[in-house]
Amino acid sequence: MDECHLVVLCHGLWGVSDHFNYLENALNNTVKLKGELSKDQPCKVIFYRTTSNERYRTYDGIDLCGTRVAEEIVDETQRLLANGHTVTRFSIIGYSLGGLIARYVIGVLEYKGYFKEVERVNFTSFCSPHVGVLTPGTSISVKFFNWFVPQLLGTSGQQMFLKDNVFRNRKDERRTPLLSLMASPKSIFYRSLQSFEHLALYSNIRSDIRTSWWTSGISYINPFEILDKNPNVRIDDQGFMTFESGSKFELKYLDHYAPIILDVNKQIKFTGLAEYSMTAASSTTSKLNQMVHEDMPDDNSANQDSESLSTVFSTLDNYFVRKFKWVIMLFRVCVYLPMWLTWFILNNLVQVSQSTFRILRESSKLKYLIDFYNLSDPLPGPVHARRISESYSKGFSWFENDLHDQGDYFLDSVFDAVTSSDPKAMESVFSEKQDKSGGNVSLTTTLSHLCSIPIDDIMEDEQDLKSLDGTKQEAYNYFQILQRLRLGLSKNQREIVKNLSKLNWQKFPIYITTTNATHAAAIVRHEDPNFKQGETVVRHYCEEVFRS
Repeated sequence: MDECHLVVLCHGLWGVSDHFNYLENALNNTVKLKGELSKDQPCKVIFYRTTSNERYRTYDGIDLCGTRVAEEIVDETQRLLANGHTVTRFSIIGYSLGGLIARYVIGVLEYKGYFKEVERVNFTSFCSPHVGVLTPGTSISVKFFNWFVPQLLGTSGQQMFLKDNVFRNRKDERRTPLLSLMASPKSIFYRSLQSFEHLALYSNIRSDIRTSWWTSGISYINPFEILDKNPNVRIDDQGFMTFESGSKFELKYLDHYAPIILDVNKQIKFTGLAEYSMTAASSTTSKLNQMVHEDMPDDNSANQDSESLSTVFSTLDNYFVRKFKWVIMLFRVCVYLPMWLTWFILNNLVQVSQSTFRILRESSKLKYLIDFYNLSDPLPGPVHARRISESYSKGFSWFENDLHDQGDYFLDSVFDAVTSSDPKAMESVFSEKQDKSGGNVSLTTTLSHLCSIPIDDIMEDEQDLKSLDGTKQEAYNYFQILQRLRLGLSKNQREIVKNLSKLNWQKFPIYITTTNATHAAAIVRHEDPNFKQGETVVRHYCEEVFRS
């Protein structure tokens, strides 16, 4: 029997196996090249693309989709065994929703004892919303968005928006969203994920708002939000994010992969921060307001009158820019209405109905799963029959590819409109002005550390500030930055970030600028001359991250 390494590729929402054409070919070529250069006899690598959840079957729920994929993997393993190949190493790559399905899959395989004699090697996700896609915020438009969109995406939509409820364990009547349960350190999903030798994730930092950095990068903040809010702000080839005021936020790229992949572990620098003072400690919010907004001028100052007038025009300009996003979104609706919007809404109503029937027909596959939903060690006693969740009651043509790309872009446009905020608020964090609104203090840190601070749990009192850093000035510096980057994550979302951040992830923020369809470009989902930067992302994964 020949030993082999089984690599499973799991597509995303509406996806098909052909979405992995480029990635699989690139991996295959890299594996062959490394095998030719290696003196040791390499383990045979076999790629397998999942097919049981193609297109609208992805609406059927992460749990049902994951169960199907687990069955595929077991069947493929048996088929390989019959052909003389024993699976001794295992990897799984998930794209978009496929990353969440993959996390469920490895829990099912763990439960079935699949990994008793199989080594877990690579777990990788590309643009996967690990923290869900529930939009942070409390405005009416955000609440409507969070209610309406899940209705169009079936059970999977309910689960991604954390609207579902599953039982915590066999004897506990309390319920929790599936994504929260999967992120619990005591769950079988988490324990299985933790056992992989190499955990890696890739996340777009622009034009992929539904799976932006905070969710696909597992972060408490999104320091790149300004790239979508203000199109005039960009990251240059040297890693500087230059604001309209002239301020700069210094980032670092990975060696040999500039200007596309950022390095979360290299030092970055913020400038223009205010100095710490006892007054600042006792009234931080007041100081922050001074820092992020120009003070109102006195009437007897001509210069201040001029600054006030400038501020008014700037405020009006930002107001109309934000409202103009709604105009753009509505224009896109009108332009694509005959081709896309009608197709999307009506087709989804039909597909959600069909998904409901599929779930009922395949519900027997899920009955046993309540046993491994335990958040603690297995409890004694019989398994009680329960409903798993309250929410249950060959390739695309170029035209279909375009429809799905426009679908991604349209949903991002709606998301951008409902979450639209004043971009100047963030710019002012990095202001280089040395007047009442800022200072000449700088802070050197890393993206990895900055994104791991739970700012939503930290208030402005001095005791909370101490938790940010050992020195008062450093703590105040962090707070000045993080205060403006608060997302207002829900309790469940913060808990997911906290738990998943404990794992040893390699994180790669990717900055694709040659197309707005960055979600598709990240893995070169189909042929497109504008996806060249995505080819660099795939090359990085094949050459630097994937272990055969």
